[in-house]
Formats: sequence, C-alpha cells, structure tokens
Amino acid sequence: MKKVLLFLAVFLLSMGAVCAKKKVKVKSLHTRYAYSLIFAYSQANSVFEDDNIKLEIYDQSLWATNKTQKTIFIDLSQCFQVHNGSSHPMFSNKQDEKKASKKGVATSIDEFITIAPATGAKQNATWICDMSVGIYHIYGTVEEINQEFSDYDKRLLGIINDLLMESQNADLEKKRYVGAASRHLTEDESVNNIGASIAYAFNKRSENWNSVSLSTWVSDIIFAPYYVELPNDLAKNEKKGFGIKETQPAKIHVRANSPFEFNLDKSPITICQWEGNNKKGTFRLFKILIDERGVNVGHFRDTFDYKTYKKIICFDGVNADWGVMTPSFNTLFTSQSFK
Repeated sequence: MKKVLLFLAVFLLSMGAVCAKKKVKVKSLHTRYAYSLIFAYSQANSVFEDDNIKLEIYDQSLWATNKTQKTIFIDLSQCFQVHNGSSHPMFSNKQDEKKASKKGVATSIDEFITIAPATGAKQNATWICDMSVGIYHIYGTVEEINQEFSDYDKRLLGIINDLLMESQNADLEKKRYVGAASRHLTEDESVNNIGASIAYAFNKRSENWNSVSLSTWVSDIIFAPYYVELPNDLAKNEKKGFGIKETQPAKIHVRANSPFEFNLDKSPITICQWEGNNKKGTFRLFKILIDERGVNVGHFRDTFDYKTYKKIICFDGVNADWGVMTPSFNTLFTSQSFK
C-alpha cells in the first residue's frame, strides 16, 4: 500500500512539473467598461448622387464614387467643408470656420484628386477627407474670456446635462452613469451639422466645373456605457496552408438601443469615449482606436506599427446582461461595479 501511495505521489509531482513548463495562454475576459457619447447622423442626408458622381458621408469621412467610364477630376482649390453653418477651404491647414474670412492660400490651382472610372460591377469609393470636425476636444460648460458659445454649443451642452442626469438616475445610489439616455433631433435641434462642397469635371483645364454639395446633421445623440470585444488571433498552426483565414472585427458593445438600422460597412454613427470632470465642469471626447494591444483611446502611440482591427458597433440594448463590470480608463466613477 505504501508503495502504491509513493508511486502516485511521484506521478502527480511529475505531471505538475510537466504542466508548469507549458505556457497556457488564456484570453482575458472583458470585464471593464467606459462611457460613450454617440452621434448618429441622418442617413437620408448623408448621400448626394447625380448622373456622374456619388458623394457619401460615413465612417467619419467623405467618399466619392465615379459612376461614369471617364476619369473625374476634383479641383481642391474649389472644395469647401461646412461645419455648423460656416464654410472654409477643405484642404487648408491654416484656415477653419473661425479663420475662413482671412487671407490665405488654401491650395495650388494645380492640385486635384482623380477618381478612376467605373470598370466593373463593384467600384470602390475614393476617400476625400475627414469629416469628424469639431468633435474630439475638451468641452467647457463655463464661458471663458474670448470664448463664445454658438447655438450648437448651447444645445449640445444642455442635452448632455440632461442625458447625464437620466443615466445617473438609473443607479439606485446615484453614483454611476449606468443607464442609456438618448434624444432624437430634427435639423433645427441638432448639435452638429457637417457638409461639403465639391467641384468636379472631366478635364483638368475645364472652364465649366460642376459644383455639388451635401449636408447632414446629428439626428440622434446617445449617452451609454460601452466595452470592446477583441477578436481571437489565429494560432500559428491555424495560419498554415493556403486556405482563407479571415480575422473577425473588433466589436464595440453599447448598452443602448440602436437609433435606426444601418450598414455596418458604411456606418453614419460616430462613437466617442466620454470622460468628464464634474468639479471643473468639463468633459472630453476621444476617438476610439483599436489595435492588437487593445483599446487605444485618443492616443496614436505608434499605431501604424501595430496590427489594427476593423471595428463595428453592436447595440446590445438597454437591458443587456453584461454581468459584473467595473469602470475603466479615466472615468468619473472608478470604484463601483456594473450589475
């Protein structure tokens, strides 16, 4: 009997040593959340189309598609961006809506964007410019010297104050922003209006340029918790061979209802991380970047040196069961659990 027990003891010790040598990689569970502010733009007004060109605003950018079999030229010196009623040269680094009336050369007359002719059933859109103007910065609720609140600013700050109160009321202790709160807005009530004016022709030296424009506005604004689900990376043995191995996109889960149905690949929805300082009366909106290191909020930190993931927004619903979650990042409340 003693020999049997001794044998079992030696066997178990040897198995423990073998297991200790093996590195077991376990993907950590997503148990942390942060707060988001979501801008959903009117889909009906995010597209302009004529017989020659199609302009679309989605994924925080302006895109153009050539519908003809001839090359289209966009003259940069005649392109303008519109934000909250003010227009400025689209490709000038020195001018914006506050400096648009001052002297300054926006671009050279010889600068163009060329859009390839349509050659098949699927024609890829050409990226024109970033349209996330006036979103990612620090917002102050107290007017300071040399600062003037526009009507858009006043509406945005007033709506956010109401959304935060509603979100906090969902917590019995009134200490956390755990509930989803939203507003549906008309164009006159909107908190952000973006648009563009584009001049195009079929010849660089044309004397007659077609000037077209489109404009859209935030039709829904949502404040809600969110977390990011990273995709599982393929193991080394899964990468072998020549079969197709597709990587799943990163999913941004939002504990709110979707404002409307939308195309995931052409989303008119912008999701920002919200960080607030109640004592100072300020809050800041960050762009959410996702790469193989995880969630990289608002800081590029050599992002181009790492594999980035395509991201999609998943509205899980206001009553989604996320289990026990704790706040992450630099959120206002950091010691409570999310249940």
